[in-house]
Parts: sequence; structure tokens; C-alpha cells
Amino acid sequence: MYNLSINQKKLIEFFILAFLFLSLNFIGKQNYILFNNIIEIMTVILGFTLIVVSINTIKTGENNYFHILAIIFGFVSIINLFYILLSGYYNRGIQLNIFDEYYECVMLIISFNYINKKIYWHKMLYLHIIIAIFIVLGIIGFNFIIINSMDKYFLTLLYQISKGLLAICFTVTFLSIMKCKVNVLNNNKYGLLMAVVFEILSCISFIIYGNVYGAGNILGNLFKLIACYYAFKATLKGIIIDPYTNLFEKFENKAYELENVNEKLYEANHKIQNIEKLNERFINLIPDGLLIVRDRKIESANKRFLDMLEIDNENELKNKLFIEILDKQYHGIFLNRINSPDKGVLERQQEYEFVWKNRKKWVETTSLIVNDEDGEYIISAIRNIEDRKKAEEAVQLLELKRKEENMKNDFFANISHELRTPINVIYSALQVENNYLEDDSAKKLILKYNKIIRQNCLRLMRLINNIIDITKIETSFFKPNCKIENIVSVVEDITMSIIEYAESKKIKLIFDTEVEEAYVSCDSDLIERIMLNLLSNAVKYGKENGGIEVYICKSSENSISISVKDDGIGIPDEMKVKIFDRFLKVDNSLSRRTEGSGIGLSLVKQLVEIHKGTITCNSKLNEGSEFEVIFPTVEYSINTPNTEEINQPKNAIKPTEIEFSDIYY
Repeated sequence: MYNLSINQKKLIEFFILAFLFLSLNFIGKQNYILFNNIIEIMTVILGFTLIVVSINTIKTGENNYFHILAIIFGFVSIINLFYILLSGYYNRGIQLNIFDEYYECVMLIISFNYINKKIYWHKMLYLHIIIAIFIVLGIIGFNFIIINSMDKYFLTLLYQISKGLLAICFTVTFLSIMKCKVNVLNNNKYGLLMAVVFEILSCISFIIYGNVYGAGNILGNLFKLIACYYAFKATLKGIIIDPYTNLFEKFENKAYELENVNEKLYEANHKIQNIEKLNERFINLIPDGLLIVRDRKIESANKRFLDMLEIDNENELKNKLFIEILDKQYHGIFLNRINSPDKGVLERQQEYEFVWKNRKKWVETTSLIVNDEDGEYIISAIRNIEDRKKAEEAVQLLELKRKEENMKNDFFANISHELRTPINVIYSALQVENNYLEDDSAKKLILKYNKIIRQNCLRLMRLINNIIDITKIETSFFKPNCKIENIVSVVEDITMSIIEYAESKKIKLIFDTEVEEAYVSCDSDLIERIMLNLLSNAVKYGKENGGIEVYICKSSENSISISVKDDGIGIPDEMKVKIFDRFLKVDNSLSRRTEGSGIGLSLVKQLVEIHKGTITCNSKLNEGSEFEVIFPTVEYSINTPNTEEINQPKNAIKPTEIEFSDIYY
């Protein structure tokens, strides 16, 4: 289709109208009735076309003013149709012609009041009916005049006056259109003005009406047809062309706006992508790991966190439950965190152990729980503290080594003293013996010093035995010779064996039991060493004229309790937790009243534990101490087999003498 300019379109329109004008003028001069019918039919077609289009577009049109015009022209077309049908009745035809012209003029003037206003169509219908009634009454009066006056010149004058009034009305309409500044009419003002101008020309032509076949009558009809054409064109443009043009313009504007919005969105999206990439690079540059957990599942993690757990691909981690990478011992801490009423507060630093493919990593985390439209999620900043933990372990190990070194130093200092003292005593005793060997009267002195030598030899033997045994226990070479024994009788015999030592210190020894028999799987020699060590301490640290009580009772259905209680010097509170430590001595001063290596109670504890027992201490300073040993009991009958006895060489020296060797009496 050719794209024509506006001027070209107007030129084509002019030639068509000129051709139509000349053709109809020729027909009018040849056959007026045919000419008149063609004019009226064309007018009817244009009017009916407008009313049909108006009815079908009334809901989509932007301005109802042109729909009013379409209805007016449609109603005029209906009247013209009746005019054609009544063409055989001259007077009726004139009446209808006058009616439609006045109706058209009046409605055009009234229609200006409805520009840019809401139109109530039922009111418009009433208005049409009222105007039609008034015009019909006027025609009836006009008809009465015609009937009562047959003067030809009078009727012609009356007809010309009627057309003159119409011309005045159309002139008023023309001026109203010219003065109207409403945007609705701006695009169609030319068409409406041309329609009104040709209506005025039509009225003027009919005023100069000479006869039916005269030029004035033919021009009047032609001008009326052209007026209908321009009215049709303006109305159709206002109903269809302008709304759709505006619609297309809006579409184009919206498309342009959308294009601009799309460009802006593209730019914004591009910026967002760049920001996301920048954020991703920034997040990956952060020295700490970042982890996002949503609905307890891992949503994303930065590269630092992946490197921390030695994870090659982030997809391996995504959608895993967070507690799956958390060591079990920390599950409760995590659940308490997410269920806490203060979970929205920034968490203080918390240490966790993460587990990935059986590899554990110590980390320190700080997390924040936030909510958005998608739900709750946790943002955690995670720091690798493996090096710090290793450093702490190294510090702890160093501290342990330092303590062990101090213990060794103390041990060697004590051992040196303990070894040197009996050796010095032995050496001094030998020197004295040498001086008195030649004197028979010195026999008593020699016996005295021999006793001192023997006691110090026993002290050395005790010390050496303890060192050997504790070394064997620690190196797992110590093997007890366990048999099922009546622990009550074993303890009673041991207790009775030290009465001499207790009495030498003026200490009253009491043995009491609430059970006569209680069987324990034990090594009786080791039980003897345990009891003698506890009893020697009770005697050693007991008060003169004091007492020692050995008491046996049922601790529970399957255990027996043996307690050794004294009223001696007691143990300070700060030393209670260390009393079973190796090489510990409550009194390290050089002026101490008793001797000892500090390994006795440590050995006792280990010997008790070998028998699956426990030992506890309850003591108050200057009020005495109580040691309680608990052993598990066993069922015993005559047929109960005993553990095969391990043959061990028997020491010719009594254990009592060895254990009490550091008590001088």
C-alpha cells in the first residue's frame, strides 16, 4: 500500500468530491427525481453506517460526544428514509424534510453541553423524544397554515423563512465550534466546520429556490450531501480512527517506555551481575569462611570455607543438613541457638568441630539469624582455629612436661635425701661400731646401732620396692596374683600385725567390722601393702595418745568398704586434690617430723585400681584423716575356682617391718 502525504490525500478527496458533485449535478438537470433519490439514499446510507458503528464501539470509544453525533445523524437518516418512502406525498415530504433539518440543528447545538461529560443514555433518549414532540407540534402548526392558505407565494415565503432560521441556527453552531477549545474537537474541528458550512450553503441555496428543477434546489441538495459526507467523516474519525490512533500512539509510547524500561532493567541487571561478581570476589577474599544456612540446610559457602574443609566442589556441600558437618557433641548447642528466643541477636564467638569425610577441623563461628520473605536463614562467619588449637595443645603439653620435670626434680631431690639419710646413718653406725669392736662392754651399743642399720636398710628396701612397683605398673609389667579371699580376715590380720608399732607411739588401734565374711578377688600381698601404707601414715602422722580405727562395712550389695581413720594432723584443703599425686609430700620442710618419699599414696591408688576399686580421702586440718577403700565383692562357694597362683619368691623380711621402716621408736 502506498504511503500518501496529507496533501496528496486531500487532493484525491477534492477530485472525488468534484467528480461526484459534477456527476450528480448533471443527473439533477436530466432527472430531478432520480437525483433527489440518490442524494437521500446516500444520506441514509451514511447515517445508518454511523449509527451501526457507534452502537458497536460505544464501549471502546474514549469520547461519547461523537457517539451522540452518530446517533443524531442516524436518527436523521431514519427520517430521510421515511422521506424517500413518502416521496409521492409532496406535503408530507416537505414536513419530514423540515423536521429532520430542525432536529439536526437543535441536537447539534445541545450536543456541545455533553463534551467531556458523563452521558446517561436514558436521559438522552428522553431528550430526543421531547425535542421530537416539539418539532412535530411545530410541523402540525405549519401544516395548519398550509391547509388554510393556498397562496403559492405565501408558502414559498414561509419555506424560505424556515430555511433562513435553519441557516441562522447552523451559523450559531459554526460559531460554537470555532469558540470551542476542548481537545476532543481539535482533531475533528475541520470536518465539523465543513459540514456546518455546507449546511449553511444548502439553506442559502434553498432560500434562492426558484423552482424544483432550478439550480438553487439542485445546489441545495448537493451541498447537503457534502455536509453529510463531512459530518460522516468527522464523526467516524472521532469514533474509530482517533481512538485507535490514540490507542496505537499509546501502544507506541508504552512500547517505547517498555523499551526504555527494558534498557534500564538490562543496565540494572548488568550492574547487579557486576555487583554480584564483585561481592563474590570480595566474599572469597575475606580471610574467614562464610556459610549461609536456610531451613537448617546449607545454601551457599565461600571459597575460604570450602578450602577450610578441603571441599573441591560447592555442590557437594549444598542442601546438606548443617548438623551433618557438625560434630555430634555440638548438636545440642546448635539446636539451642536456633530455638533461642534471642536468636536474632548476634551470637558471641563459639567454638565447634566440623567433620568432613572423617576429617575434623576446629573452627570459631559467629552467626546471625535473620528473616526475609523466603523464611529464616543463618549467616555464619567461620574462622579456622586449627593452628590456635595446636598451639594450645602445645602449651598444655609444655605445661605437662614442665610439671613432670618439676615432679622429677622433686622426686630426685626427695630420693637423694631419702637415700642419703639412711646411708649416712648406716655409715655413722658402722664408724661407731668400729670404735667399740675392741671393747666387750660395748655390746649393747653395737646392738643398738645394728638396729638402726637394719631399719635404714628396710627404708631403702621400701623405697626401692615402691619405685620398682610403680614403674612396673606404668609399663604394664605388673601382674597381680589374684585369688578369692575373705577380705575381712585379711585386713584384720594386717591390722593386728602393727599393734606393736601403734603402741610404741602411744596410739590406740581399734579394728571393727559389721560383716564377718566378704569375698574379694584380690592379691593378698598387695592388699597387705595397701593397708600397711595407710596404717603407717596413720601412725606416722597420728597424735600421741590418739587413736586409729579400721572399720569394715558393706558399701553396697556388691561392694565392701574399708576405712582407716586417725585423729592426727590432717591434710590442708589445698592439698586434698593432690594427695594421690606421685612424689607429693604434705610437709616438704627440712624440719618435718616424719620421713617419706611421697610415692606411697600414689602407689596405693594404683594398687587399688588394679583391683577395680576406688580410694577417697576425707580430712580436716588438725582434726585427722579418713581414707576409704572400696572393693567389688564376688560370690564364693567351696567349688569356686581361684586364679592360678603365680609363683613369686617370698621375702624373708616381714612386709610390716618394711612399710614401718620410716617410723622410729
